[in-house]
Amino acid sequence: MLRSLPASYESLVQAFRMSTTTFSLADLVSKLIAEEVRQKDSTHIEEVTALLAGKGNGKQQNSKKNQRGGRKKGPAGACFTCGKKGHYARDCKMDSHSRGADQDQSNVAFNATEGFASESWVMDSGASAHMCKSRGAFSEYTAVKNGRSVLSAKTSADLKVLGYGTVTLRVWTGHSWINARLENTLHVQDLNKNLFSLTAVTERGMIVTMDSKKCIVKRGDEVVATGRKQGKLMYLNTEASEECHVAEDNSDLWHRRLGHVSFSTLNTMIKDGKLNGAPKESGAVCEVCATAKQSRKPFSSTKEELEARESTRTDTSVCSDVLGPITPVSKSGYKYIVTFILMKSRYLTIYPLRNKSAVCGAFRKFLKEIRTNAGLNIKVLRSDNGGEYWSRSMEALCDDKLIKHEFTVPHNPEQNGMAERVNRTLVEMTRCMLKESELDKAYWCEAMMTAVDIRNVLPNTSNPHSSPFELVFKRKPRLDHMRVFGTECYAHVPKQKRKKLDDTGMQCVFLGYAKQRKAYRLLSVSDGSIVISRSVTFAESPAMRAPKGATEEVFDVLDEDNEVEDPNKEAGAQDSFRTPPTRPRQEPAREEHDGPTHSVPTRGSSTPGRDGEEEWMVRPERTRRGVVRYEQEFPNVRRGEFNLDDYEAEYDSLYCLHAEDDDGERAVTYDEVMKSKYKDEWLRAMESEMKSSEDHRTWTLVDMPSNKKPIWCKWVFRIKRDPNGDIVKFKARLVAKGFTMRPGIDYTETFAPVARKESVNTATAIAAEEDMEAENVDVDTAFLYGDVEEEIYMDQPDGFVDQDNPTKKCLLGQALYGTKQAARQWNNKLNQHLVAQGFRRSDADPCVYVRRSSSEYSIAVVYVDDLMLFSKSKAHIESIKRALKDEFSIKELGELKYCLGIEIHRKREEKIIVMNQRAYIKRLAEKFGVDNCKDVHTPADSNSKLMKPSEDEPFVAKYPYRELVGALMYLATCTRPDIAHAVGEVAKFCERYNKSHWVAAKRILKYLKTTQGMGLVFNGTIKGELLGCADASWAGDLDTRRSTAGYVFFLNGSAISWKSKRQPTLATSNNQGCIALAKNPVYHTRTKHIDIKFHFLREKVERGTIRLEYKPTDEMIADGMTKALARDKHEKYVKGLGMKA
Repeated sequence: MLRSLPASYESLVQAFRMSTTTFSLADLVSKLIAEEVRQKDSTHIEEVTALLAGKGNGKQQNSKKNQRGGRKKGPAGACFTCGKKGHYARDCKMDSHSRGADQDQSNVAFNATEGFASESWVMDSGASAHMCKSRGAFSEYTAVKNGRSVLSAKTSADLKVLGYGTVTLRVWTGHSWINARLENTLHVQDLNKNLFSLTAVTERGMIVTMDSKKCIVKRGDEVVATGRKQGKLMYLNTEASEECHVAEDNSDLWHRRLGHVSFSTLNTMIKDGKLNGAPKESGAVCEVCATAKQSRKPFSSTKEELEARESTRTDTSVCSDVLGPITPVSKSGYKYIVTFILMKSRYLTIYPLRNKSAVCGAFRKFLKEIRTNAGLNIKVLRSDNGGEYWSRSMEALCDDKLIKHEFTVPHNPEQNGMAERVNRTLVEMTRCMLKESELDKAYWCEAMMTAVDIRNVLPNTSNPHSSPFELVFKRKPRLDHMRVFGTECYAHVPKQKRKKLDDTGMQCVFLGYAKQRKAYRLLSVSDGSIVISRSVTFAESPAMRAPKGATEEVFDVLDEDNEVEDPNKEAGAQDSFRTPPTRPRQEPAREEHDGPTHSVPTRGSSTPGRDGEEEWMVRPERTRRGVVRYEQEFPNVRRGEFNLDDYEAEYDSLYCLHAEDDDGERAVTYDEVMKSKYKDEWLRAMESEMKSSEDHRTWTLVDMPSNKKPIWCKWVFRIKRDPNGDIVKFKARLVAKGFTMRPGIDYTETFAPVARKESVNTATAIAAEEDMEAENVDVDTAFLYGDVEEEIYMDQPDGFVDQDNPTKKCLLGQALYGTKQAARQWNNKLNQHLVAQGFRRSDADPCVYVRRSSSEYSIAVVYVDDLMLFSKSKAHIESIKRALKDEFSIKELGELKYCLGIEIHRKREEKIIVMNQRAYIKRLAEKFGVDNCKDVHTPADSNSKLMKPSEDEPFVAKYPYRELVGALMYLATCTRPDIAHAVGEVAKFCERYNKSHWVAAKRILKYLKTTQGMGLVFNGTIKGELLGCADASWAGDLDTRRSTAGYVFFLNGSAISWKSKRQPTLATSNNQGCIALAKNPVYHTRTKHIDIKFHFLREKVERGTIRLEYKPTDEMIADGMTKALARDKHEKYVKGLGMKA
């Protein structure tokens, strides 16, 4: 074996021959392998070149000097493993076991080690090997004495390689920290930065993907390392480098944490010692700021003018302005921001608004909060001449509070320059944060709230050494909790929200600071829900893109045993600078906070109130199960348009709090009700509810048996508005918490029917034909009429606890809102009453009742507690209502004009009834930012087909796709059959969609906006038979090649029932064979697979009940239910449906 070795192994061969020790074959093989590795490493160093990240200070070596050789000496230093001299760490016997374990590891391994590299690492695609400048970073090291060097492509200098070895790093994979070994890393002392060679990584079979913000290294499907863009370089995310990076480039990180504040302000804070650590000053140019904050130079004032102006300002003077409307509408439906700035300290309060009419309410809230928390009584308000400031309510408020209201001269916004400059500051910071985080622009409200929190703790040009917070609240804020907006993070999942083996953390995106909690506000990446958590791990690299669409479920993951604390206490992860101290709460165990909103406001938890409908405002109390909150809101009014991309204020003068636009209208807890301006109205509503409970004998106070458990209850408040948005009624409802009820013990059956939309349409069509009277009746506290068969105990309601018997429980005798069986019991009770009055329940729809005789024809349609009454005689309507009054407490709503979210317009003299949803469509268009779009005349493009995204196409989560499709489906099933097929097409891709599907869905909305006045027209003068049209496409679905079937049924000239649906099986023929089979019942073995129920149609044809006719495509009205049509055909289709504007 020794004779066959090449000449390069001569020294080893001679050593073996001269040795007196006997070697085994295994020893010989081991030595040969070691020599081979040594020779490869030597050759590797000779061939390496590198594209260095920075300028090296190494000098070119003398070529003659480099040619000198000599006998190799042992190492002068001590072994890094055992500390003894005379050998290297790789030869140390003390470490043989650990080295043996490492021999099988690849270039990136996951094993624990004692020491780690402590410098930043640049990910370099030009470096042919990993290079490290620090000798102490190596866990294994071999010195090189031959003077070889690597070439810097940047400076053309030769940088000397002092040695090579293994460096161990702690790297971030996107989910966890792991240990990574970088073998064959060169020691180049003259490097400016350590280099992580992407070339070396790819040569070992790994895959590197990179975009403008981040870099990911994978081994197969496993992520083994990630990197982040910092300036012009891509840095490896390492645990040590995170600390090192803060030290080396702390100013840049704090620049991003503080919402891209100017470097001059940042440097001032550093000099004043307001930031932890000692980051270096920076004059660097931020690319995000350069593109998002570019503006014209301001007109400057003299120093004397500025000093004179400042000397007259006090914190009892406030300037204000309204910013907006902002597009797109925020996730919570906000479109405007109103700002209030204390003119001396520049302390800022902002309130997000849905419409500008709420400005007065916001100002009232501001006065209350600033007086309570800072002891300031505002004396002067300065604003522009906007109508929202000229309102009678604003004038009355200023008169009542003795506030002088100053207005600017028309078309001279410079007179309110401070407010105008704040608008610009907020928009610039918001634009920067959204741009860097790559979040959807609909999150502008979250970003702007965070911007306010930041600006209130930063010095400004008028107060360069003190922040507005310090000047107002007389103490310094803490900044150590602050994080980069939109950064990736991981929140703890409480055990109540997961199973035993589920992950204990969830991936999120940082959205700001939670209201009055020592916690962060986060966006869940998996489902788009909002998460409030204090246990968060941050990875402050450029953030991932976050999911859009769903913002509905909000659950609180605060530790269940922790009470809500003052955010300004010394300890904790929460922002200690934002919330001024508030009075202690009487019920600290709950999470309903009444204090000032000086942090990200709690998003309204109301159900979207369609015009004239009720807006429920539910915010659950704190329980040991966490808080679940549902929020879904619609905006209201819009004027002009404002876009975050092109706002620029031309006036220069200054800065930055926040709350809500409700002014007491959205009080959601008993405590908030007691402190709102509508306290008296809410009290009357609660007393009315309690009186109803007493009248119905809903419960009796008893001592609960020890083996029973009570269910919980709470107050739910809502405001009822008319179609114009004006307040009609304050309504308080006592609701049982049904989720605490146990099946089989507290309830059994729960199903309760509601009227189908087809039934409402049919009854309306008959009313038009017969010229019937049509009225609407609402049953008060309907659910309280249902009898309870089970033994159910409940806690006494807040505010109405019997002082003589505070420990007793309520034994329910009647159903209560929130109990599982309430709806069913009420429906049974109403059914018994109507049947007793001579009505017959329909077999087709259990919520339709008919009473018919020679002198009467009456119809009642029931939708929970709303009754639509139709009769040919006004006297019969009155008799029905009298009978209802004898049994129930009802409200007579008069002529049927608005019901179930549908507007009903009647032209009695022409026997025409029109049903549309104009107001709902208008709000929907505003919500999704298409209210100013160009007209679109068809809901879908007849020349294009939607297909499933390919498997390798990344999922696009930034569009609120499901939310829009859900709203479109509601319209398609109620009053807009013309969009049924188009909505069905986009609904197929709710699980996985891309931009083409989003564009298609928005096209439908644009079409609805163009035709928002269109609806179903029931013409009583057209007396015709019930007509049905059915059609089907043939293999129209490109993904499955299945057909789409559609039908429409007409009565009195308009559609009453329709559907467009993809068939569950493949169709191999057209409808002509079906018609022939129905008319000619010839038995054949090929048709025996058709079930008997499908021959029902043939039976009706034989009896003459139904007449079947074939219609060619050009004459088939249902053709529009199966495919997209061109404009001329679509307009013909709409006309055929009986729809008009």
